[in-house]
Amino acid sequence: MKRVELHARLKAAQKHELVRGKDITTLTAFMDNKALEEHIEHYEQLIENHGKKNGKEAQSGSLPENSDN
Repeated sequence: MKRVELHARLKAAQKHELVRGKDITTLTAFMDNKALEEHIEHYEQLIENHGKKNGKEAQSGSLPENSDN
């Protein structure tokens, strides 16, 4: 994947509410393409998991796994 495409994915992740207020782009200038892609995939996975938790599962009324109730 070209670096410009990686930066586009990174900018998209940076705009998500889960990452808002954090700068996930600072060290990317020092990363090679493989490390940058892994960095982006990490945040994309966090965002995807966040969406799943706040999606259909949350609407079903189930309690979180670590709930004391």
